[in-house]
Amino acid sequence: MIRRDFLRYSALAVATAAALPLTRVSAAATGGRTWYIDATAGSDSHAGTSEAQAFRSLDRLNKVTFGPGDRILFKRGGDYPGAFLPKGSGSAGAPVTVDAYGQGALPHLHADGQSPSTLRLQNIEYWTVRNLEISNQGPQPAAKRTGVHLFHQDYGVAHGITLQGLHVRDVNGLPVKQAGGGSGILVEAKGKNKPTRYDGLLIADNVLENTQRDGILFLAAGDRTGGLAKGVAVRGNRLTGVPGDGILVRGCDGAVMEHNTISKCGPLPRGEAAAGIWPFDCDNTTVQYNEVSDHKAYADGQGFDSDFRCRNTLIQYNYSHDNVGGMALVCNDGRSGGDIGNTGTIVRYNVSINDALRKTDSASLRISGPVNGSQIYNNIIIIPDKPLAGAEVTVFKATKWKGVPSDIAIHDNIVVSPQSPGIDMQLATATRLGENRMFATAGGAAKAQGAQPASAQDHAMLDRFRTTRPTLAQVNTLVKACFADGKPVPNAMQLIGQLAAG
Repeated sequence: MIRRDFLRYSALAVATAAALPLTRVSAAATGGRTWYIDATAGSDSHAGTSEAQAFRSLDRLNKVTFGPGDRILFKRGGDYPGAFLPKGSGSAGAPVTVDAYGQGALPHLHADGQSPSTLRLQNIEYWTVRNLEISNQGPQPAAKRTGVHLFHQDYGVAHGITLQGLHVRDVNGLPVKQAGGGSGILVEAKGKNKPTRYDGLLIADNVLENTQRDGILFLAAGDRTGGLAKGVAVRGNRLTGVPGDGILVRGCDGAVMEHNTISKCGPLPRGEAAAGIWPFDCDNTTVQYNEVSDHKAYADGQGFDSDFRCRNTLIQYNYSHDNVGGMALVCNDGRSGGDIGNTGTIVRYNVSINDALRKTDSASLRISGPVNGSQIYNNIIIIPDKPLAGAEVTVFKATKWKGVPSDIAIHDNIVVSPQSPGIDMQLATATRLGENRMFATAGGAAKAQGAQPASAQDHAMLDRFRTTRPTLAQVNTLVKACFADGKPVPNAMQLIGQLAAG
């Protein structure tokens, strides 16, 4: 289902991009110039300012310094080898815009491993880049290779950058993070001599395929000394074949990560940890309406994560399925969390189906290290028979990481399993366990708090979930129907059964 949905989305994205009337908007409206590049009929001896006088190569385009309102149009169907390394900034209300013109496939820019990135926006602002195909497949994998790189160093505040409708594919970085990794889209702000951060960064409606190691990776969008990034949104992206971290934001305040789909993740080499969508060193992050599936990282491997140095992360209305590590991780490294730690994470109104597939040391939701004040409530966790015989069935689990969780509230969740699910919060302190509705087959011992026997019909319903996966829209409808005033409704099992029946 995920693959079919991805292909439909890709076709829709290309068709929508082809229909955009952007190439006929007068540059005079914003006071800028329009530059054309045509890989077939263009020439680097041309002026580049009309379709008939289009440039041919990226090398020629890189010699131009662009300004407010400029538009750079690539001829569709064209093949553009090399790296696009533009100069010059737009302004508020008059960004520099990169787009496609003509008919046919997206313009294809490819560095072929000859440059660390195919498109690099360095120390420039107010840029909108859309409707390009970008790859960077070298003869051999290489560290830190990426497709698109936003790099700002000692710049100050970089405003108004948009990446939209791109198809980023086939970037062969390294699978090991400590060896340098690699990514599809890389965001990096560094401020040794001048504090540097982003303000108004949108990464939306892009398709990423087969990028190694990570998908959309923020090494830092800002920091707590010079200021966290503001106005960051990662929205509506579709990732497949990304084995590591799908979408990771770092150094942001108020970032929104929503309506993204990630599938076919992994595997990674032994010792490598990764997750689907997560913030690191961020405040007030909202993670919502995303779908993550098939994560197979050697360690972690959850759909979602609120990591250390994060405050007030909200993870809601997401759909997690078939991830080896579980639905979600909330964690903090006691050695390096500092005065921030991990505080105030809320995980609510999410649906998990067939997650936590390891035989041992696995849980639908794991809380690790000195995490404080998390709230876990109003989630639906559906656990069919485990694929490995004798695998443990644990829903909520606390583990050490140079410290233990404290003041965790877990209540009003719905858990359905063929055997009695366990709650292992023994290592945590001051845990508050409210009423959780847990259903197990009649043969299971009621070990978990509030566990209730389920019927043979319920067991058959779980069997259907092993092979059938609902859509994100269906699970969001379910989760909203299953809770009234924050409490599970009496007919929740019937509603879940209806979802399984299609």
